[in-house]
Amino acid sequence: MIRKTIRTMEELAGEIDVSRPTLSRYFHDPSSVRSNTRAKIEAQLAAVDYVPNFFARNLNRKRTGMIGVVVPHLNDIFQTSLINAIDAAAGQSDYKIIVQNSDNDPAREVAAIEALRSMNADGILIAPLGLASDTEMLRRTEAHLPLVLIDSRADTELDAFDFVGNDNQHSIGLMVDYLIRSGHDPVFLPMPRVNMNAVERSEAYRAAMARHNRPAEVLAGAVAGPHWDFERHGHAVMSAEFAAGRHTRATVLCASDRIAMGALKAAHEFGLFPQGKVSGFHLAGHDNDALTRFLHPGLTTVEQDVPRIAAEAVSILLSRIETPRHAGDPHDFRSIPARLVLRDSA
Repeated sequence: MIRKTIRTMEELAGEIDVSRPTLSRYFHDPSSVRSNTRAKIEAQLAAVDYVPNFFARNLNRKRTGMIGVVVPHLNDIFQTSLINAIDAAAGQSDYKIIVQNSDNDPAREVAAIEALRSMNADGILIAPLGLASDTEMLRRTEAHLPLVLIDSRADTELDAFDFVGNDNQHSIGLMVDYLIRSGHDPVFLPMPRVNMNAVERSEAYRAAMARHNRPAEVLAGAVAGPHWDFERHGHAVMSAEFAAGRHTRATVLCASDRIAMGALKAAHEFGLFPQGKVSGFHLAGHDNDALTRFLHPGLTTVEQDVPRIAAEAVSILLSRIETPRHAGDPHDFRSIPARLVLRDSA
């Protein structure tokens, strides 16, 4: 049976023969209307094609049930997995998410936050650009709307904002400890400086090598500037190294799995993994992206606890929505440990 299409709540009220305020109360809380009226509304709803307007329903409510999420790059495996985990965590409390992409642009990051404020989002989770972010704008936003940083910090001060993310000191330290125990002193291939994770992971590598009284070697980037083309970055740096006869029998620790994918391609092109087998060259990554187990050879890496990062960030945000933070109150800073994932590449 073809159901009649209803476009507005006024039209629906006339179709059901109830008042517009009664219908509005029903959509806000079905138990707030009398049982016989509720049964009448539900019977008629089943017979028509009507989807309530989300923004209209929430226009006069104290809360919209909507969380804004701002990420720096949508075409990134880790960011996608983070968005999925945030959506799952928010859904457990009946919150919806709306995603904005800053596209590695400070101006677009500001515009994304302003757009979410204009939509009356109850709070915002943001994976910021780091040193390129307008931290003063973030502080002004926090004064009016709950704001939690996720994945990466926006400031060198640890307690500048509420934050949940990977413990980079722990994860990089785990990998360095393992590689050195295995007899391989790693050199480090950093990520482009797109956020504070790039800074923290390089510092964590140097600290871990110093702890073992080993010399640290950080490979220079062949692709200049902050960009998210990580695979090309890893491929370009390692291709230049191999072409110059350097590091063909080294152990390379990459700041992210996407960089390691580019480095792996270069290693194959130079015959460093004959038939996909490890010989004198070893490779390790960071994140345990979904594709890493299917590489040849499989990539040794560290796995960020993305579900926990998302769940704790959402939990902090919802608590701030329920009980707003006052100026001068301490921020909640949480670093989540990772785990080592061993595969054939190292």
